[in-house]
Amino acid sequence: MQQRPVLLIAFYNKKALGVRYLERSLARAGHNVIVVFMKDFNSRAPEPVTKKELMLLRDLVSETDPGLVGLSVMSSLYLDQVIAVSRLLRDEFGIPQVWGGVYASMFPEKSLEYADFVLRGECEEAIVELADAVLGNRDFRQIKNLAYKTSSRGESPLTVINELRPLCEDLDRLGYPMFSGKNKYFIDGGRISPGDPMLNSISYELSASRGCPFMCSFCSSANLKRMYAGKGKFVRFRSPTSVINELSEAVENIKGLKIIHFWDEIFPDDRVWIDDFATQYKSNIGLPFVIWVHPLKTSEYVISKLADAGLYKAVMGIQSGSQRIRSHIFHRRETREDILKASKILTGCGVRQITYDFMLRHPFESEDDIRQTFELCAELERPFELQLHGLSFLPGTDITRIAEKHGIAAPISESGPGKPMKTAFQTYWGQKSGSAMINFWYSLIYMTQFGFGLRIARCFSKARKTGIIIGIASLLSKLLRPAAAAGRLYKKARMLAAAYIRKYVASRADRQALECPGGK
Repeated sequence: MQQRPVLLIAFYNKKALGVRYLERSLARAGHNVIVVFMKDFNSRAPEPVTKKELMLLRDLVSETDPGLVGLSVMSSLYLDQVIAVSRLLRDEFGIPQVWGGVYASMFPEKSLEYADFVLRGECEEAIVELADAVLGNRDFRQIKNLAYKTSSRGESPLTVINELRPLCEDLDRLGYPMFSGKNKYFIDGGRISPGDPMLNSISYELSASRGCPFMCSFCSSANLKRMYAGKGKFVRFRSPTSVINELSEAVENIKGLKIIHFWDEIFPDDRVWIDDFATQYKSNIGLPFVIWVHPLKTSEYVISKLADAGLYKAVMGIQSGSQRIRSHIFHRRETREDILKASKILTGCGVRQITYDFMLRHPFESEDDIRQTFELCAELERPFELQLHGLSFLPGTDITRIAEKHGIAAPISESGPGKPMKTAFQTYWGQKSGSAMINFWYSLIYMTQFGFGLRIARCFSKARKTGIIIGIASLLSKLLRPAAAAGRLYKKARMLAAAYIRKYVASRADRQALECPGGK
């Protein structure tokens, strides 16, 4: 009798790297795997799972009859939707469920209110052991990384949280995501579409590393780093060859591929690694790519090598121009001088698109703090774009404890029973300030990404802050938004055109080589 399959469900992410790594591990161990991508990503206006979409999932589960269902709970923002799916599966089928991901790793007890099992941390090996045990009706209690509930007759359930296994330091051993649409489904817009939605994309996402060397108070990475203390090296790199092999398969299988997104928390900066990667990437891939950078990890040597290889866009998290906010609230070590130096390197090395990320208008920020952010933006090397948003109080992160210490009622960014997903997202994007002066400086900050806007903003910053001046600044920043959107579209179109030309030239060269072997 054929073993029942394992069903993996990703939420609000068609590319879902974590789920795809688990699929690879399960498939390599001989398990039949089905992957469902539930809903598309929309960071500002996400739509909840509809009743029709739940019924489509129900019909698929009824048809495929999985013996274990894994739900990826990477974020607390859509937790209510995960719960809705979990309840449907429990009520309709009673199939054993396992939750994994950052949220489940940090809150196994809460997750076990809905799931039968929780897998904490990196679980490529653990999920194979759990699938073997559940589908083979064997004992699962000693599996590392596993959390579950147990109870004796007449006693309250007891939560058991097993220890974590050591981190895998040879990331190449884990392989990389599979390029196959035969076992995948995409549910969105009231429809279910067979096949892998990633294969129709113009972009591909991957990571060249795991772990982050920093301990920012607003990020869950700090929690995971503490969780793995004593379990091996937290920051690890894949080999450049492994990365290039993955990208080569992506180019072969994603016919419309035009751009590569690296989602490393901090892109590798080891010089030997960079030399090897840049050489192989330029020769074998050649598509424009995007990375995240950090002010303390931005060197002229690394950025110049990457820019020559195809680095098109770099996103740098600065978060605040105030040293007080960066150091004492966000736990970031870089100075103003470090930030300005990194800005000069990015511009000087010819990175075509530079984006600076800031978290503003949150409860810790004073008028003086946000004014310092304006002054920093006015000094950053041009051109650049700004990515401005609020401060997300993710549950369990250090920033929530800092808020409590300061007597601040932090709006926790978590959905759930009684708190819809849209409400949770509004705590991230929708933060406003009741202070006219903070909103005034926010408007000037937004204007700094435009040449003429910066000149106006500098004049306004020195002017007497009357109601008329404040009102005009607000109006101008709103009028500039269409220009910012148009600029982003133009840059994206230019980047896609360049990628198309590169791909066309490369394919033509390949055809000529086939037609004229040996160069004759």
